[in-house]
Amino acid sequence: MKRISIIAALASATPAFAAPLPAAQSQQVRCVAALAIVANDQGRGAGDWADFPPLAKRGAKFAGIVGEDVMKAGGLTKEAVRTLILADVAILQKSPDTLRDVAGDCLPVMDEALPKPSMPTCAAMVALANDDVQRREGMSDTAKMLTTFSAVLNSRARDQLRAEGKSESESDVVIGLAREKVESDAKTSRGEDFDLETCFDLARP
Repeated sequence: MKRISIIAALASATPAFAAPLPAAQSQQVRCVAALAIVANDQGRGAGDWADFPPLAKRGAKFAGIVGEDVMKAGGLTKEAVRTLILADVAILQKSPDTLRDVAGDCLPVMDEALPKPSMPTCAAMVALANDDVQRREGMSDTAKMLTTFSAVLNSRARDQLRAEGKSESESDVVIGLAREKVESDAKTSRGEDFDLETCFDLARP
Protein backbone atom coordinates (compact mmCIF):
# COMPACT_ATOMS: atom_id res chain seq x y z
CA MET A 1 0.00 0.00 0.00
CA LYS A 2 1.37 3.42 -0.93
CA ARG A 3 2.21 5.48 2.14
CA ILE A 4 0.89 9.04 2.03
CA SER A 5 2.91 11.47 4.13
CA ILE A 6 1.26 13.64 6.76
CA ILE A 7 2.26 16.73 4.82
CA ALA A 8 0.76 15.38 1.59
CA ALA A 9 -2.48 14.57 3.40
CA LEU A 10 -2.64 18.07 4.80
CA ALA A 11 -1.87 19.66 1.47
CA SER A 12 -4.70 17.80 -0.24
CA ALA A 13 -7.19 20.14 1.35
CA THR A 14 -8.38 23.33 -0.31
CA PRO A 15 -6.66 26.33 1.38
CA ALA A 16 -8.98 28.46 3.47
CA PHE A 17 -8.60 31.60 5.57
CA ALA A 18 -7.98 30.91 9.25
CA ALA A 19 -8.06 33.45 12.05
CA PRO A 20 -5.12 33.72 14.49
CA LEU A 21 -5.18 31.25 17.38
CA PRO A 22 -4.43 31.70 21.09
CA ALA A 23 -0.75 31.15 21.97
CA ALA A 24 -1.20 27.65 23.42
CA GLN A 25 -3.04 26.36 20.37
CA SER A 26 -0.62 28.11 18.04
CA GLN A 27 2.19 26.15 19.72
CA GLN A 28 0.34 22.88 19.20
CA VAL A 29 -0.27 23.67 15.53
CA ARG A 30 3.40 24.55 15.10
CA CYS A 31 4.31 21.25 16.75
CA VAL A 32 2.09 19.34 14.34
CA ALA A 33 3.85 21.09 11.46
CA ALA A 34 7.35 20.42 12.80
CA LEU A 35 6.72 16.76 13.60
CA ALA A 36 4.99 16.25 10.23
CA ILE A 37 8.13 17.46 8.45
CA VAL A 38 10.29 15.09 10.50
CA ALA A 39 7.91 12.18 9.87
CA ASN A 40 7.94 12.96 6.16
CA ASP A 41 11.76 13.01 6.12
CA GLN A 42 11.90 9.75 8.06
CA GLY A 43 9.56 8.10 5.57
CA ARG A 44 11.80 9.18 2.68
CA GLY A 45 15.03 8.34 4.48
CA ALA A 46 16.01 12.01 4.30
CA GLY A 47 17.55 14.27 6.91
CA ASP A 48 19.46 13.37 10.06
CA TRP A 49 16.72 12.29 12.45
CA ALA A 50 18.32 9.17 13.95
CA ASP A 51 17.98 10.68 17.43
CA PHE A 52 14.21 11.11 16.99
CA PRO A 53 11.66 8.32 17.53
CA PRO A 54 9.60 7.12 14.54
CA LEU A 55 6.84 9.68 14.05
CA ALA A 56 4.68 8.44 11.17
CA LYS A 57 1.93 6.92 13.30
CA ARG A 58 2.23 8.95 16.52
CA GLY A 59 2.63 12.17 14.55
CA ALA A 60 -0.55 11.46 12.60
CA LYS A 61 -2.47 10.70 15.81
CA PHE A 62 -1.13 13.86 17.42
CA ALA A 63 -2.17 15.87 14.38
CA GLY A 64 -5.67 14.42 14.67
CA ILE A 65 -5.94 15.30 18.36
CA VAL A 66 -4.69 18.86 17.84
CA GLY A 67 -6.92 19.32 14.81
CA GLU A 68 -10.03 18.30 16.73
CA ASP A 69 -9.12 20.54 19.68
CA VAL A 70 -8.45 23.56 17.48
CA MET A 71 -11.64 23.03 15.48
CA LYS A 72 -13.76 22.85 18.63
CA ALA A 73 -12.07 25.71 20.47
CA GLY A 74 -11.85 28.08 17.53
CA GLY A 75 -14.93 27.06 15.58
CA LEU A 76 -12.71 26.34 12.57
CA THR A 77 -13.19 23.95 9.68
CA LYS A 78 -10.75 21.17 8.85
CA GLU A 79 -9.61 23.18 5.86
CA ALA A 80 -8.86 26.20 8.04
CA VAL A 81 -6.82 24.09 10.48
CA ARG A 82 -4.87 22.52 7.61
CA THR A 83 -4.15 25.99 6.27
CA LEU A 84 -2.67 27.01 9.62
CA ILE A 85 -0.52 23.89 9.78
CA LEU A 86 0.71 24.26 6.21
CA ALA A 87 1.63 27.88 6.88
CA ASP A 88 3.89 26.71 9.72
CA VAL A 89 5.27 23.90 7.55
CA ALA A 90 6.31 26.46 4.94
CA ILE A 91 8.03 28.64 7.56
CA LEU A 92 9.88 25.76 9.24
CA GLN A 93 11.06 24.23 5.97
CA LYS A 94 12.96 27.44 5.26
CA SER A 95 14.97 27.12 8.50
CA PRO A 96 16.36 23.61 9.15
CA ASP A 97 18.15 24.72 12.34
CA THR A 98 14.98 26.18 13.78
CA LEU A 99 13.08 23.05 12.72
CA ARG A 100 15.34 20.76 14.76
CA ASP A 101 14.96 22.90 17.88
CA VAL A 102 11.20 23.22 17.49
CA ALA A 103 10.71 19.51 16.75
CA GLY A 104 12.81 18.55 19.78
CA ASP A 105 10.76 20.82 22.04
CA CYS A 106 7.57 19.37 20.58
CA LEU A 107 8.28 15.73 21.46
CA PRO A 108 7.21 16.18 25.12
CA VAL A 109 4.18 18.18 23.93
CA MET A 110 3.15 15.20 21.80
CA ASP A 111 3.84 12.74 24.62
CA GLU A 112 1.63 14.76 26.97
CA ALA A 113 -1.24 14.73 24.48
CA LEU A 114 -0.59 11.15 23.41
CA PRO A 115 1.06 9.16 26.23
CA LYS A 116 3.36 6.35 25.17
CA PRO A 117 2.34 2.77 26.04
CA SER A 118 4.08 1.35 29.10
CA MET A 119 6.76 -1.31 28.75
CA PRO A 120 4.40 -4.09 29.98
CA THR A 121 1.76 -2.88 27.52
CA CYS A 122 4.30 -2.88 24.70
CA ALA A 123 5.37 -6.40 25.63
CA ALA A 124 1.73 -7.48 25.46
CA MET A 125 1.07 -5.67 22.15
CA VAL A 126 4.04 -7.21 20.37
CA ALA A 127 3.35 -10.66 21.83
CA LEU A 128 -0.23 -10.48 20.55
CA ALA A 129 0.95 -9.27 17.13
CA ASN A 130 3.45 -12.14 17.04
CA ASP A 131 0.77 -14.71 17.85
CA ASP A 132 -1.44 -13.31 15.08
CA VAL A 133 1.35 -13.36 12.47
CA GLN A 134 2.39 -16.91 13.39
CA ARG A 135 -1.20 -18.13 13.02
CA ARG A 136 -1.37 -16.63 9.53
CA GLU A 137 2.17 -17.10 8.26
CA GLY A 138 3.88 -19.66 10.42
CA MET A 139 7.46 -18.87 11.37
CA SER A 140 7.97 -16.30 8.62
CA ASP A 141 10.67 -13.64 8.66
CA THR A 142 8.14 -11.21 10.13
CA ALA A 143 7.24 -13.71 12.84
CA LYS A 144 10.92 -14.25 13.67
CA MET A 145 11.42 -10.50 14.00
CA LEU A 146 8.35 -10.15 16.22
CA THR A 147 9.50 -13.10 18.34
CA THR A 148 12.79 -11.33 18.98
CA PHE A 149 11.12 -8.01 19.78
CA SER A 150 8.61 -9.76 22.02
CA ALA A 151 11.34 -11.48 24.03
CA VAL A 152 13.30 -8.24 24.41
CA LEU A 153 10.26 -6.26 25.54
CA ASN A 154 9.17 -8.96 27.99
CA SER A 155 12.66 -8.98 29.50
CA ARG A 156 12.80 -5.19 29.73
CA ALA A 157 9.31 -5.02 31.22
CA ARG A 158 10.35 -7.47 33.93
CA ASP A 159 13.57 -5.53 34.57
CA GLN A 160 11.56 -2.34 34.92
CA LEU A 161 9.04 -3.91 37.28
CA ARG A 162 11.86 -5.45 39.32
CA ALA A 163 13.46 -2.02 39.61
CA GLU A 164 10.11 -0.74 40.91
CA GLY A 165 10.23 -3.34 43.66
CA LYS A 166 7.87 -5.91 42.14
CA SER A 167 8.50 -9.59 42.80
CA GLU A 168 8.52 -12.13 39.98
CA SER A 169 4.98 -13.22 40.78
CA GLU A 170 3.78 -9.60 40.98
CA SER A 171 5.44 -8.92 37.62
CA ASP A 172 3.58 -11.91 36.18
CA VAL A 173 0.30 -10.35 37.33
CA VAL A 174 1.12 -6.91 35.86
CA ILE A 175 2.16 -8.38 32.52
CA GLY A 176 -0.83 -10.72 32.51
CA LEU A 177 -3.24 -7.84 33.14
CA ALA A 178 -1.59 -5.83 30.37
CA ARG A 179 -2.09 -8.77 28.02
CA GLU A 180 -5.77 -9.05 28.96
CA LYS A 181 -6.26 -5.31 28.36
CA VAL A 182 -4.55 -5.46 24.95
CA GLU A 183 -6.58 -8.50 23.91
CA SER A 184 -9.79 -6.75 25.00
CA ASP A 185 -8.87 -3.63 23.05
CA ALA A 186 -8.05 -5.75 19.99
CA LYS A 187 -11.60 -7.10 19.96
CA THR A 188 -13.08 -3.62 19.71
CA SER A 189 -10.67 -2.22 17.12
CA ARG A 190 -8.80 -3.24 13.98
CA GLY A 191 -5.47 -2.95 15.77
CA GLU A 192 -4.89 0.46 14.23
CA ASP A 193 -4.71 2.10 17.65
CA PHE A 194 -1.84 -0.11 18.78
CA ASP A 195 1.31 1.98 18.91
CA LEU A 196 3.64 -0.78 17.71
CA GLU A 197 5.95 1.81 16.18
CA THR A 198 6.83 3.16 19.63
CA CYS A 199 7.07 -0.37 21.04
CA PHE A 200 9.54 -1.42 18.35
CA ASP A 201 11.58 1.67 19.18
CA LEU A 202 11.62 0.64 22.86
CA ALA A 203 12.90 -2.81 21.87
CA ARG A 204 15.94 -1.49 20.03
CA PRO A 205 19.39 -1.48 21.70
